[in-house]
Amino acid sequence: MLTKPKILVYAEKNPILMGDVISETGDRIFKMVEAATVLPLSRYNLRSGRIFGIIHNNQRFKIVELVGGTVVYKDLNKDKIFYAPVDDVLQKWNLMGVVEISGVDAILEKIKSVLTPFLGGVLVAALLSWLLKKLGK
Repeated sequence: MLTKPKILVYAEKNPILMGDVISETGDRIFKMVEAATVLPLSRYNLRSGRIFGIIHNNQRFKIVELVGGTVVYKDLNKDKIFYAPVDDVLQKWNLMGVVEISGVDAILEKIKSVLTPFLGGVLVAALLSWLLKKLGK
C-alpha cells in the first residue's frame, strides 16, 4: 500500500506549506492544461457535440448543429437553445474569451485521478482551484 509522504500530510494542515507545494507542482500542470485550450476559435472548432465556455465563471455552451452559415448552440447554464450566424458567434465568443473546454475538463479529471492518491484530496482540490484561477486570466 502506498503511504503519503510526511510533507504532504503536514501540507494538508498548513496553508503556507500547501502554497509551496502548489507553487512547485502547479506551473508544470498549468502548462499542460493551457496547451489543451484553443484560441482563437474558428469555424473549424465549431462542430456538433463540442463544448465551449469560460472556465473561471463556469459558462458552458454546446454546439447542437451547424446549418449552412448558422450555428445552433445550447447555453448549458440557462438550458436554452440559441442560433446565430457563425461569424457573429465566433466574434462574440472570441471577445468573451471563450475556449473549447471539453478537452480541458478531461485533463482536469485525469490530473485529479492521478494525483489524489499521492497528494490527497485537500491538496489536489487546492491545486485545481489555483489552476482554474490561472486559466481564467
